[in-house]
Amino acid sequence: MKPRILFVTLILTLFLSMDSFGQSQSEINSGFKWYSLDEAQQKAKETGKSILLFGYAEWCTYCLKMRKESFPDFSVQKSLADYYLPVQLDGESEERVTYNGKTMPAKELARYLGLYSFPTHYFIDSNGEILGAQPGYIEPEVYSPLLDYVGSGAFGNMGFEEWLEKEGKLQEDE
Repeated sequence: MKPRILFVTLILTLFLSMDSFGQSQSEINSGFKWYSLDEAQQKAKETGKSILLFGYAEWCTYCLKMRKESFPDFSVQKSLADYYLPVQLDGESEERVTYNGKTMPAKELARYLGLYSFPTHYFIDSNGEILGAQPGYIEPEVYSPLLDYVGSGAFGNMGFEEWLEKEGKLQEDE
């Protein structure tokens, strides 16, 4: 009987220690408000801010890592607040989303955007035009300058490394 109690206790302990068990990625608190795409596009027209569309999948471990490590970083949150209206898009979902006035399942929009690897970060201007995309997990110390580079409009005038040097953010290899 004691082994059975030990086994049940072990299972319960493992179950309770899983911090995101049963929780979808979109419900994880990354420290800021996520907008619906339609809401973000309306606010972008009013404010002139860009949209950062975070393309993810529920099974994606690097998406989860972005939510737990990169998004909560203070410098990333400041960059988001300064330049963007953040939106999350589950690239495999049937949930209906509206983009540029057209409503469709999220996975259809993902196909339109070319969202096939997760995560992918899409930069969309206040008119709904896609400025560019960056796939993959991005560490906070790279993500924040990238958000600033695109959000400030510098990406259209100079390369990222040139901008980093101009801003005094280029870290030389030692």
